[in-house]
Amino acid sequence: MSFDFCAKRRREIVAHAVHVGAAQTADFSRWLVAWVWHNRKATDQIWSLMEAAKRMGGEITEAEASAITEEASITRKHLSADNLARFLGVTFRQRQALRLTTIGSVNVKKCARQEMRKRRDRLAKEAKRRAAGMRPQSKSFSATQPWRKAGISRAAWYRQNKAGKRSETTLSTPIFLSSEDRPVSPARGAGLSERRCREEEARGYPSSQTATTIAADIPISVVPCWVFGRSPAELARAA
Repeated sequence: MSFDFCAKRRREIVAHAVHVGAAQTADFSRWLVAWVWHNRKATDQIWSLMEAAKRMGGEITEAEASAITEEASITRKHLSADNLARFLGVTFRQRQALRLTTIGSVNVKKCARQEMRKRRDRLAKEAKRRAAGMRPQSKSFSATQPWRKAGISRAAWYRQNKAGKRSETTLSTPIFLSSEDRPVSPARGAGLSERRCREEEARGYPSSQTATTIAADIPISVVPCWVFGRSPAELARAA
């Protein structure tokens, strides 16, 4: 279902009229005229306007509805957010209280509202990061580098501060961590991958470290001639 801007604008006009008690003022027709501007697709404009007046807390006759519809057709339309706000006298406090999004305000302009929105979004994201235990960039370990002050390496500093829940980089990827893995530092010992290589060697399977040595021990006579591009006799003389 597509978004209907005019329908939302009409609801906000009604909400503001109820909020300020427009039906009890002499300028009630202003809200009704603005409502008609955003109700161009109605098949029965007179009846629709009379029902809108009831939702705003007032009541008009059919003749009054006809006159307001005529007035709306000859009055210069104020359709932009801030222009409509000036036409209806919407303040920023009212806009915030009613959570209006299609109508601006008379005392806080569009550019100022955008800056305020960005600031609120920035503060909300910052509060979320702080709640998750994240520190500001200026106070991060990469910026402060406490290992330099201690005169030790970064890996050694992380090992010493493991009790403070400061973990060191592991051999696994960040997503699929294995309980068998160990930190990168050699002082922690071999991890799962290294132990697997040693187990394969113990069972008689060649590991990646011994593959080169095994290949070098193969006699030249059993190596196919096309590997070197020469015959076995030429290879023997060259040896």
